[in-house]
Amino acid sequence: MKRFFDVEKLATKNINKLCAWEIYHLDLLHDNLYSPFMDKFMVFVTKTGNMGTIWIIAALIMMLVEPSFKDGYALLIALLLTIMIGNIAIKNIVRRNRPFFHKNYKLLIKQPRDYSFPSGHTLSSFAASTVIFLTNPYCGVVAFFYACLIALSRLYLRVHFFTDVGCSMILGLIFGYSAHFVFKIGIMDFLPMVLPR
Repeated sequence: MKRFFDVEKLATKNINKLCAWEIYHLDLLHDNLYSPFMDKFMVFVTKTGNMGTIWIIAALIMMLVEPSFKDGYALLIALLLTIMIGNIAIKNIVRRNRPFFHKNYKLLIKQPRDYSFPSGHTLSSFAASTVIFLTNPYCGVVAFFYACLIALSRLYLRVHFFTDVGCSMILGLIFGYSAHFVFKIGIMDFLPMVLPR
């Protein structure tokens, strides 16, 4: 009963019940996982996802490996889709405020200045992991595990809602598969003219 009472108490004219429910469960997640080590670990994990850094590195490594070098380009295309559609288009259409807008959290990272939905870190991570999985399932499992860690870090650090992260996972899978499919099927005939032999 206490849980539902707290959610009702959080809900105001400025915070709907879904937002209040998510804020309550963000606090619950954080409090159950909290430790000084987790603070440092989650900050480290989330920073590796800044600007898609770890996935750009993965793409460059793939481009250096002969059997999968063309898939490295597909990964970069997937990341480009997440930026153009997710970060630039959807964020500025939905214009959802982040959790710290509704509750005064002491953030462990620099306060993000863009909107909350979708989560760019989660979106790029799942798009990249999908391409890696379709290229090499064994490496893909590792990539998806790390993508889940990045998604968890965004919740633990309370810079995204659960719905931001959950929807971003789904969109990431779609973008990753689309990039892989378009690259493999749609433009493969033109690759010999633009890619190094």
